[in-house]
Amino acid sequence: MKKYLEDISAYWDTRAKGYSLDNQAELKSEKAEEWLQLIGRYVLIKKEWRVLDLGCGPGFFSILLSRLGCQVVAIDYSEQMLKEAKSNAEKYGVNILFKKMDAHQLMFEDQSFDLIITRNVTWNLERPITAYKEMLRVLKPNGHLLNYDGNYYYHYTDKDYDRKSHREHQHMEGIDVSKINDIAKHLELSQYLRPYWDKEVLKKLGAASIEWDILNEETNALGKSIVRSFMIHVIK
Repeated sequence: MKKYLEDISAYWDTRAKGYSLDNQAELKSEKAEEWLQLIGRYVLIKKEWRVLDLGCGPGFFSILLSRLGCQVVAIDYSEQMLKEAKSNAEKYGVNILFKKMDAHQLMFEDQSFDLIITRNVTWNLERPITAYKEMLRVLKPNGHLLNYDGNYYYHYTDKDYDRKSHREHQHMEGIDVSKINDIAKHLELSQYLRPYWDKEVLKKLGAASIEWDILNEETNALGKSIVRSFMIHVIK
């Protein structure tokens, strides 16, 4: 079932130019090194590794890891995101293979990658369990999955998780966020508190090791812990 896939892709097409400007700023700032340090908490990157950047957007992780000597394959379903990613890769002089692809149906052979990395993608997948199955399928034995994500629309299930503004993004002019807000009401991961949901799913799917860090957590007026964002590290 791909009820919302095209609509989700169309929304991210509208975000591509502004998101690309955000990513370009990240690559030029201390944030790039901060991300590498975060990745390094879990994984010792090796130059010969084959890496899948799943939902690559404008290519932030693709460029970072390619500059470390990895063989990077980057996929996204948004054609405009891929266009921006290719342009950014050219600016940095890195060789990355870009493909338009649905995360629910990865067109790769089993055991193809040493590392899969993804950022702010799984929350807007229609069938996240299917996507996780596919990620584990294409990982090599002892391969690593790093998934940065958040409880961005869990407020539809728990009102204490009030929706944060888009102030963290600097280029939102003319973007109609109501479109993705409406779609998110129907997405599976708007119903579950994460990363706890992910741990149970990945365990059932046979992951050898699962750990996470809560990267952004708040306490509301009633003393309730509100998990905003997290990193999940899985070893197959």
